[in-house]
Amino acid sequence: MADVRVLMISNPNSTSQNDRLFRRVVPLLRQVDGLHLVSRFTHRPGHAEEMCRGLTRDDVDLVLAVGGDGTVNEVVNGLLGTVGGDRPDPRAVPAVAVIPTGSANVFARALGFPPDPVAATESLVDLLRRDLRRLICLGTWNDRWFAVNAGFGIDADVIADVDRTRDQGFAATPLRYLQVGVRAWYRAGRRPPHIDVDAVSAGGERIELTGVPLLLASNTNPWTFLGPLPVVTNPRNSFDQGLGLFGLTDIRGVRGAASVLHLVGFGHERFPASWINRRIVQFDDASSVTLSCPRPQQFQADGEFEGEMRRVHLASIPDALEVFAPEEAYPARHRNWGQILRDLVRIY
Repeated sequence: MADVRVLMISNPNSTSQNDRLFRRVVPLLRQVDGLHLVSRFTHRPGHAEEMCRGLTRDDVDLVLAVGGDGTVNEVVNGLLGTVGGDRPDPRAVPAVAVIPTGSANVFARALGFPPDPVAATESLVDLLRRDLRRLICLGTWNDRWFAVNAGFGIDADVIADVDRTRDQGFAATPLRYLQVGVRAWYRAGRRPPHIDVDAVSAGGERIELTGVPLLLASNTNPWTFLGPLPVVTNPRNSFDQGLGLFGLTDIRGVRGAASVLHLVGFGHERFPASWINRRIVQFDDASSVTLSCPRPQQFQADGEFEGEMRRVHLASIPDALEVFAPEEAYPARHRNWGQILRDLVRIY
């Protein structure tokens, strides 16, 4: 390939980032002929967005995010700017690539990169040599962008609680997400959110819901990962179509608990799924979504807590960003209970 100028933006606070990793990753990148690498570290929340703001391909060909989904979110918002203005040509702003060093790394893994950062770098080196890139859809919420998912309800409560545990010095492990999720379900069961949903698909289909306690929108498939486990809510979803919506109409009682566990990957076998499917709402290829609540609810985007809001407008923007990505997506497989238990034992 021709000379390529790469700006590598690294979040030193991400889960698996350290000096030893860079001693392995940087030499791999330098094996690409014609690659010119400039490395910068973020110093505070929002710093990656500041560094990317206003960049064009006259400045740099590729922004390489070394971090998790939050770092990717900042890079995307910096490159594309505020939603609602003149949207930049995706081939006029730098392309984006990711080396995953966060806790979940949904964006990178959904694109098809392995979760190990060194293996992901090896894959990226091959992609750079072959110049394999593609355009993907992105989501928006109000005047900002998201790459992975966004939502009101229990998932946002979980993100807020995990942020608080991180501030106290605890790691964001899959087990901690599960523990926090159970606590969030218990709190929500006593005073469930009431979210009104009005969504339209790219094909003109419409869905209207009143008073659901949980609603999330995903731009990826799977919508998240529980350690090594891909969690699928909308099997048809992809980076090539609109948002996939997943909601629960009732979270009370034993079936409500089972429905919430379904959200984080448990109970996809025939019996549990049939037991709770009347409480589940799925809607694919949404192009426009309005979420509103009678009282402020916590809201998250790309795994980052964004505050409490009463109304949020979501949309899907086709061909919004050019990325380097493997040809085949990361396999999103449903797993049976035996596989889940074996994987959890392997994690802990």
